[in-house]
Amino acid sequence: MRKISTLVLSGLLMGGMAMTIASCNQTNQENGDATATVAERPSAKASSNYKIAFVQIDTLTSQYQKCKDLEETFAKKRANAEATINSKGKSFTTQMQEFNRKYQSNQFTQQQFEAEQARLAKLQQDLQDLQTRLSNSLQEEYQKEFQALTDTIQNFTKSYAQEKGYDFILCKSSGIDNVLYANDAYDVTAEVVKALNKRYAKNGGTKTDEKKK
Repeated sequence: MRKISTLVLSGLLMGGMAMTIASCNQTNQENGDATATVAERPSAKASSNYKIAFVQIDTLTSQYQKCKDLEETFAKKRANAEATINSKGKSFTTQMQEFNRKYQSNQFTQQQFEAEQARLAKLQQDLQDLQTRLSNSLQEEYQKEFQALTDTIQNFTKSYAQEKGYDFILCKSSGIDNVLYANDAYDVTAEVVKALNKRYAKNGGTKTDEKKK
């Protein structure tokens, strides 16, 4: 959760790109002779007729404002959660120190000792439970927002590919890279990032962006 993982995003986008390719191929078939039988249609275009582009995911995640806003939001939420736990942790430590001091100086009766020991044990358990709840809540929220971010990019890529007539838009990154070589002339990252940022800014950086196709 410390940083948006381009490895995970790349993996998710790979699946989205496959859906994009399938959708583009379906669109191309629908634009052809609707009366042709499956047997009469070619199984695939000649390789020289494919229109291909690629997107650098590392660049996209570092320049797409929605990615940066998501990371900033969760950095603040993590900091707030950590501050809450640290504050309660310091209070617990202070109380434990006071308990030990009184115990060492024989200031407790047996009944008082047992009652204070039980109270501190419960306080420690409550603190651990709170830490677990905050961590799980942040993780669930992050995964939900991260999936929404991925959906936004995939949906945009699909519409972008159809608009530009691409049969393939490949996904390149420093961590997961199935593209061994790509000519920079086919790099559409800047165009995609610019369009994503333009749409995100137009919607005021709100969640409505993820619903746009």
